[in-house]
Amino acid sequence: MLWSGVGIEDSYKNEQLWVIRGTSTHLFAVFQGLLKVLACIYTNSTVTSKAYDEDRDFAELSVFKWTYLLVPPTTFILLKKMCIVAGVSDAVYSGYLSRGALLGNLFFVIWVIAHLYPFLKGLLGSQSLMPTIVIVWSILLASISSLLWLGMDPFMPAR
Repeated sequence: MLWSGVGIEDSYKNEQLWVIRGTSTHLFAVFQGLLKVLACIYTNSTVTSKAYDEDRDFAELSVFKWTYLLVPPTTFILLKKMCIVAGVSDAVYSGYLSRGALLGNLFFVIWVIAHLYPFLKGLLGSQSLMPTIVIVWSILLASISSLLWLGMDPFMPAR
């Protein structure tokens, strides 16, 4: 870090942006690309100037609907909070031997939540602007994925 001239704070903010973009726009772009390749569904996008248009002919083209981009990071935050509760309860139930694995898992979960903190802060700070459908979809997706994870039971030995 010394040779590049990038400070620790700048590097951390870069990581935060990378995690936020990776869980929202990049994930959406992968999904859109899969739709294009596998289902032959093409989406049209129009590039317009974002400058103020006095006669407002193309005002609707510059409106950005961001609700679908908020669902994956919100779902990840909910899943990570559920992971903390499940991991701590499993460590309490299993006893002393599982606490080493719990510390490693908690470190990773807290790392992800810390990097999504600016997103969470913006999400909770503008709650009146937050569409309810984002919260409903996030809770639904987090519940479905956690139930699928429990149904798969990946850590049980094969019989």
